[in-house]
Amino acid sequence: MRSLSYFSGYVLIGALGALLLGNLYEPEANYALYRFAVNFAEGRGLLYGTPVGNVTTFPLAPALLAALVRLGVEPSLGSFLINAVASAFGALCLTLWLNKPHYGALYALLMLIQPSPMLTVMLALTLFGALMLWRAKPLIAGAGLGLAMLSAPYAAIFALILAFAAAGQSWSAWRRFVTPAAILPVGTGLIVQLAYALMHVALPLPDWTRLALYADLDEPPEAAQVGMWLTENTTPDALILANEAYLIGYYALPRPILDLDGKLMPLERDSFLMIRYAPDIVVLREGESVGWANFTTTYAQLHQVGALRVYGRVVNWSGLDDHGVDVNLSARFNRQDMRLVNVAIGRELRKGDLVRVRLDWQLRFAPRQTVEIKLNLLGADGIPVAGVIERLPPELWRTGAFSTYHAMLLPANTAEGTLRLFLGVDINAASLADLQVASVQCVP
Repeated sequence: MRSLSYFSGYVLIGALGALLLGNLYEPEANYALYRFAVNFAEGRGLLYGTPVGNVTTFPLAPALLAALVRLGVEPSLGSFLINAVASAFGALCLTLWLNKPHYGALYALLMLIQPSPMLTVMLALTLFGALMLWRAKPLIAGAGLGLAMLSAPYAAIFALILAFAAAGQSWSAWRRFVTPAAILPVGTGLIVQLAYALMHVALPLPDWTRLALYADLDEPPEAAQVGMWLTENTTPDALILANEAYLIGYYALPRPILDLDGKLMPLERDSFLMIRYAPDIVVLREGESVGWANFTTTYAQLHQVGALRVYGRVVNWSGLDDHGVDVNLSARFNRQDMRLVNVAIGRELRKGDLVRVRLDWQLRFAPRQTVEIKLNLLGADGIPVAGVIERLPPELWRTGAFSTYHAMLLPANTAEGTLRLFLGVDINAASLADLQVASVQCVP
């Protein structure tokens, strides 16, 4: 009964103290924990991030928070509840161990000035382990320290100290303490690794010796910070083209993401990359290029974290709507060497748009000379309002179904109304085509 009274008093200290010291909390410091808990509660994976490198997570505190999220508790409130209960439990263990209630009250107050449930849970379980070892229950003490190491890595230091204390009691006490203290984190590490391997078979796994995985919530990895920033500063449907997409994409859910590294999905990094996908956001490493000459005039840097730079488009991309055609561009009659089978361009274009055009080809043989593609948008008076000329080298072409992508800027002073798209194809100074392939509308 006395223990329950102490525990209730420490919970009350935590609740009242949080109201008085609430300005000391920084929710951003626990964003990684919140993100993991929400994803975990919605069945999107065991890990909040990726074990590539040195950063993943101990699952204990996030799993507790995820359980509260599943019950409908808002993540920041759930974090506070875990902090309050864990602080009170740690204070109770300290009081029972030292038999000094005012030490427990002081501990409960000190726990209010740090915002991480992972650290609070770790300290509470460490104090519980110390109490059990003091009461000559090394098996329970070892389990407590094993759980503590599943909450934060710093518990390993306390586990080592208590292991020496157990050895001072007896060989049997040391063995009964060390066994659960080692099995819990290592076994959980193996389970997490296995789950990760099964769910993300395309990603590289870390060294198998790194079974105790951790996260420093005060400084998440650069890619995680980029993902957090994108969550706060982009719309949920923003298309992201990024390196380290496995981690950025996790934090930026539900935003669709394209993987420049090719670890999550194959992505052809050719000269058509940017026009093909027309991303809203591009994340590149310092000094890296997407291989598109117009990138610097189409995208501006919005944010930077370490070596990662975030770029956002400053012009609107037009959509792609199919306009079926069937044009035989073969050099001889009765041949099907080169056919244009479709033209894709937005049916409605807005002034100032970066107009995308996709030409779908069927090639029996790839051209052996440079192919010159000329695209012109003509107004109702027959005067060109926008156009582009591109020379595509023979090594770019492939036999079978193949598409080329082109872009041109529609001026802001373009008159509203019908625009006609004309295509010209020249090979070796010989014109194979000069004809209208689509009709679209310029709208406000």
